[in-house]
Amino acid sequence: MQEKTFIPMRRRLLQSSCLGLAALSVMPASLLYAADSHERQQLIQQLIQQTGLARSDIAPIVMQAKFMPDIIRRMKTPYESRTYAEYRPLFVHSRLAGKGQDYLKQHADVFHRCEQRYGVQKEIIAAVLGMETRYGANKGNDAVVDSLVTLATGYPRRAKFFSKELGELLLLCKEEGLDPHTFKGSYAGAFGTTQFIPSSYRAYAVDADGDGKRNVWDSPEDIINSVANYFHQHGWQHDEPLAQWLSPSFSALPAQGFKHWTTLQEVRHAFPDLDARWHNDSKVSIIEMTTKRGKQRALVDYNFYVITRWNRSYNYAMAVTELAGLLGCKACQTHA
Repeated sequence: MQEKTFIPMRRRLLQSSCLGLAALSVMPASLLYAADSHERQQLIQQLIQQTGLARSDIAPIVMQAKFMPDIIRRMKTPYESRTYAEYRPLFVHSRLAGKGQDYLKQHADVFHRCEQRYGVQKEIIAAVLGMETRYGANKGNDAVVDSLVTLATGYPRRAKFFSKELGELLLLCKEEGLDPHTFKGSYAGAFGTTQFIPSSYRAYAVDADGDGKRNVWDSPEDIINSVANYFHQHGWQHDEPLAQWLSPSFSALPAQGFKHWTTLQEVRHAFPDLDARWHNDSKVSIIEMTTKRGKQRALVDYNFYVITRWNRSYNYAMAVTELAGLLGCKACQTHA
């Protein structure tokens, strides 16, 4: 997910033990702490064990990475932490939908073949790409190596996750013959038009254009098919709806979220106004979000959960659903 563009106060930190005593004598204590050699050595050892790569493939990258305090600040204040009433207008609007329609028309043949192969609606794929990078216009400007090293050493709550992703980045670079220093992306280490994190790239990116490369930066075929493959591999069902907003007064069933799933047939009595898109064997649950109408519940299909495998936020999944609805996805309409 692309973050709002800020102008970070970037600080140059200790990049290796070869800077010399003169440089050390004038460097602020806070910068020395951020470049703590012991923490970086621990990270190097973890990565050696995780990846099986040689120390010589890992140590220079980790030791030369910049520690970026602004990355941690942005991690603590994500867009997804807002209410849906605040979040929705950022993405569900006619301007982005217009760009999405243009993208769908420009790559109509690619989308058609992709939908036939993976069974994922073209509008869902287009909505994801629009929200992530405005169809490649905003892929992110943060150095991915700097982001991942910063989060692996300076963000304890998810340090294990980001150290793993750093290892995945090093492996994919080894496998694909890429230079990790050239990767630019989001503050959380995602890159390309798809904004895949390294592990997702390794697992789900595809070479759809047959040129021997999985190019999620510039190849429309690889980009579109890679997103579709991700959803397909996570259990997407083409014929299922996604979500329907319920009356603010709805209280017939509790909002249990993804902790409880049932078939629609078991609870259909509580939803007299559902249209024909909803099938009795649909796997469903109820979530609650804060919309402009206040606390509001929605009936969601398992496909909605699949979107949260890409981004865990209800906000993100509902915005993808509603943007795809603006693009013409019949299964994505959220009102009766």
